[in-house]
Amino acid sequence: MSTPVKFTTTTKGRPLMILDGYSYIQDRQTDEKTYWRCENHKTFNCHYRIHTCNSTNSQTHVTIINRNGNHTTSCNSDPIKILLRKFHENVVDRAKNTQESTDTVLSQCISNLPDPARVRLPPLDHVKRTIQHHRKINDLPQIPNNVDFPCVPILLQSTKRNEIFLRVDTGPGADRILIFSSPEQISILESSDDFFIDGTFDVVPEIFYQLYVIHAVHRQHVIPAVFGLLRRKNAVTYQRLINNIVEFAPAWCPQNIVLDFEKAVMNVFSTSFPQASLSGCYFHLRQSIHRQLQAQGLQKYYEDDGDFAHGIHKIAALAFIHPKDVVEAFVQLSIHLGNRFQSMLDYFEDNYIGRFRANGSRARPLFDIEFWNVHERTKNLQMRTNNSAEAWNRRIGCVFQCSHPTLWKFIEKIILEEDSHIHTKIARVNAGEEVSKKKKYQHLDKRLFNLVSNPHQNIIDQITAIAYNIIL
Repeated sequence: MSTPVKFTTTTKGRPLMILDGYSYIQDRQTDEKTYWRCENHKTFNCHYRIHTCNSTNSQTHVTIINRNGNHTTSCNSDPIKILLRKFHENVVDRAKNTQESTDTVLSQCISNLPDPARVRLPPLDHVKRTIQHHRKINDLPQIPNNVDFPCVPILLQSTKRNEIFLRVDTGPGADRILIFSSPEQISILESSDDFFIDGTFDVVPEIFYQLYVIHAVHRQHVIPAVFGLLRRKNAVTYQRLINNIVEFAPAWCPQNIVLDFEKAVMNVFSTSFPQASLSGCYFHLRQSIHRQLQAQGLQKYYEDDGDFAHGIHKIAALAFIHPKDVVEAFVQLSIHLGNRFQSMLDYFEDNYIGRFRANGSRARPLFDIEFWNVHERTKNLQMRTNNSAEAWNRRIGCVFQCSHPTLWKFIEKIILEEDSHIHTKIARVNAGEEVSKKKKYQHLDKRLFNLVSNPHQNIIDQITAIAYNIIL
């Protein structure tokens, strides 16, 4: 038996079926059936479901195969909500398909609503912004599905304050690069000495590989200064990125750069800025130790055995030993820890110390001690990690609320982030805002500073004391 229904979509574009005053969101679909769940399944924990037959469905009628469960007492049919949904649908449709003014669209759509629905409308300014937003989207060209699109639309090349934001578009091609930076970000880039550089991947459009962000230390605050959308992760791409940045920021002259443990990046920045001191991020060092721990199947020991975990922390504590003492400290620590930690010690020796040779010398490690050691940075109260950059990565993930958005959506979000967060932060920092740091990190920094400034005479005692302040 055929049942009359209405079909529409949710605000996120998912199919929605309206039946008997209730709304149902499409859950999944097979060749024969479509499964619908009550739209209040999360709000009111309503588990009512409907299964419809695909072969007999039309735009106005469905054949219901099965109904499961009952609506909860809190989940009532709401005809006003359905009217408001139709109102939103009409607003979007007129915004996209007519040349009417914003006020005309609003007036025409409201005129069809009864008073009870008008009372429950969102603020009219919000509705107007919705109209303007969809008009803006409608003006954009088709979303590109590869990097050979002609150019970034004019609408997406400027900040909210109508300042230049898109600085570089290398044009169609397999190694296309897009670089964004506002005038005040460039000013900070050129006037700062210290930088944290990090890549992130989840929020990147699928036609690119990574978002590479250069964070500058400005008045002791870490500020994102440059965003680079890159297609590849190799020395040629990184060199092109730097060359293009120097074109629009010729005074950029970093003195200290903290980056991750990626050889291609290290080599390019070392060559491009020979005056700069390159340092490995201590957070990434801990991460690499933790990943190796997992790769060797030792994670459960680390979680369940406090003594074993403390031993691993002692290996990480070598980063706080004076560089000239690290090799001897590693030798003594290897004896102190014993065979149980041999595989982890071998990994650390190969990558960060240098394997002992038969002739009494040591091979050069993958990463020199001076690169990953944080003794001097701790003693001078300098930043050891790019925690602020990692925090920004987490923040931008929350801003996007999805992985791999379309390119136009990505640029829209970055423009919004630059205006609402970065521009605001720069204004507050320039007005004298202090750096805020959680007390637990203040206490941690103070303890580590005390230990490197006044170390224990016995090297194992020093390593043990430092390890109490470490967690992977």
